[in-house]
Amino acid sequence: MGSVAAESVPRPVAALADSLAAGTVIPPHSHKRAQLIYAVRGTMTVQVSGSLWILPPSHALWVPGGVVHQISMSGPVEMRTLYVQPRPARQIRDECRVLFVSSLLRELIGRAMELPALYDERGMQGRVMRLILDEIALLPAQPLGLRMPSDPRLARLCELLLRDLSTPRSIAQLGASVGLSERSVIRLFPRETGLSFRGWHNQARLLKAFELFDEGRTVTRVALEVGYSSPGAFSKMFRRAMGKAPMAMLANSAV
Repeated sequence: MGSVAAESVPRPVAALADSLAAGTVIPPHSHKRAQLIYAVRGTMTVQVSGSLWILPPSHALWVPGGVVHQISMSGPVEMRTLYVQPRPARQIRDECRVLFVSSLLRELIGRAMELPALYDERGMQGRVMRLILDEIALLPAQPLGLRMPSDPRLARLCELLLRDLSTPRSIAQLGASVGLSERSVIRLFPRETGLSFRGWHNQARLLKAFELFDEGRTVTRVALEVGYSSPGAFSKMFRRAMGKAPMAMLANSAV
């Protein structure tokens, strides 16, 4: 069953499993139904009208119906997608949101993939699907998105940062590489992205950190690869953004 068929199933939720090769890009498209985009293995990058999310297996993205999005695979990906009819979807979220996948939701999604497309809505199978929707609705949104600038010079600067987060570079150095002064970079970032340069940079590091953690990197290694001089400085940023230390967050995801 493909995504087109999944959208036509006369059930509140349709589940679809797919295996995608490294480098696969699903071009911009939209669906009538809302989606929960999730991978049990591999990391995806999802882009929606100027915003970007990096999704390791610890996180999923809720995408409302009608929202145009593109998905890119940085490596082999085992994707698991839930398609939710408009009426139940309206009771969950009306905008894109990243969710930390709880152990319960992870197991429920696995069970959903085993159910027939025309599952029994009134029996146990229907209760599984309703519980999935309840769990999605309860999970708080995570601050794991990046708004990309429309200014072409600032967009190039952001691409440079995302390509190499480990090398320390000053705002002046980055600005000079794209034809912007330090003052212009500082002025444009809040207007174009809603964040200061430092805030955007830290958000990019956070997204990359989750990808590296899911590849099995240690906290020390991740801290160095996203440009921190020490694990302590990285952990402080992580705790400020996520409310938990990296090891505590990783322990929860492994439960």
